[in-house]
Amino acid sequence: MRILVLYATVEGHTRKIVGHLTSTLEKAGHDVRLIDSTGDDTVPAADEFDAVIAAAPVHVGSFPAPLRRFVKANAETLMARPGAFISVSLSAASADKGEVQEIADCVEEFSKETGWWPISIHHAAGALKYTEYDFFRRWMLKRIAGKEGGPTDTSRDHEFTDWNALDAFVKEFVEQAPNLAGKI
Repeated sequence: MRILVLYATVEGHTRKIVGHLTSTLEKAGHDVRLIDSTGDDTVPAADEFDAVIAAAPVHVGSFPAPLRRFVKANAETLMARPGAFISVSLSAASADKGEVQEIADCVEEFSKETGWWPISIHHAAGALKYTEYDFFRRWMLKRIAGKEGGPTDTSRDHEFTDWNALDAFVKEFVEQAPNLAGKI
């Protein structure tokens, strides 16, 4: 299967997630075309791919503007094929159902804004990259993590992504995509 993978990243963890899923897909024999939405790439014609997966982090209640613009500009082509969206957020690791619902609301707003409605959505937990943050951001996120019962050791980074759940999501999407082609 030919799979188009679009992404945007802010701190680099979404790039790691996309690298992992690209490697997994290629090992399974799929042809993957990767597009960083901040670059100058264009979406190929719909007959050049069979499915699309987009991935982006939620920051301050929204996905990165470059991805939003890119998807909106190419929504008609993207809608011609089955699509999946991977939303990356620390809130995905939260036990608070309200925080998880906020992520789902962000995806809904993304679809309304861009006109692209993926058939499958996965909320992947991100990472706390304490070692990369400036003093204020590190302090603020440490306080939030402490209130949530999360890690507060700022001498190292903390990753929360459930790689097995991500792999299962991608595998299921790829298996169901051929059955949905032409029915969207």
